[in-house]
Amino acid sequence: MSDELEHDPQTITAHIISDSLGTTARGVVASAVVQIRRGSVAVSTLSHVQSLAQVRAYLDRYVPAGEKTAVFHTVLDRELRASIREELEERGVPSVDLLGPAISIVTALTDEEPMNIPGLVVDRTVPEVRKIDASKLT
Repeated sequence: MSDELEHDPQTITAHIISDSLGTTARGVVASAVVQIRRGSVAVSTLSHVQSLAQVRAYLDRYVPAGEKTAVFHTVLDRELRASIREELEERGVPSVDLLGPAISIVTALTDEEPMNIPGLVVDRTVPEVRKIDASKLT
C-alpha cells in the first residue's frame, strides 16, 4: 500500500509527530478538527520518532514550503522536542507541543524526573479529587 494519498488542495494537513503511536495527539487534533467544516482538515502521522533526522526527512517529503499546515507533537525526550521546535520554527511551520509543558509542570510539582518511555499505557485510574459541572455553580 502506498503512503501517497490524493490530496485536495483546499484541504489543509495537520501533521502529528510522536515518539510512540501518536494516539494522544490524534485525539487532541480530532477534538479541534470536529469544530471545523467537514473535510477541510486531513491528518498525517509520523510515529516512533527517535531522531531529528527522521523528522527532517518527513518534513522534506510531506510538508512542502509554503503549504498551509501545522504540526502537533508528543515527544518525550526534552532535547529532541527542542530540536523539533527549532526545526519547525526555521521552516515557518506553526506547531504545538502537546506533551512537553504538561510534563514540565508535573515534574516541577512532584520534584521527580520523568521516565521518558514512549508507549507507556495511560493509567486511567488516577485518583480524581472532584468532578464538578460548572453550570451547577451559578
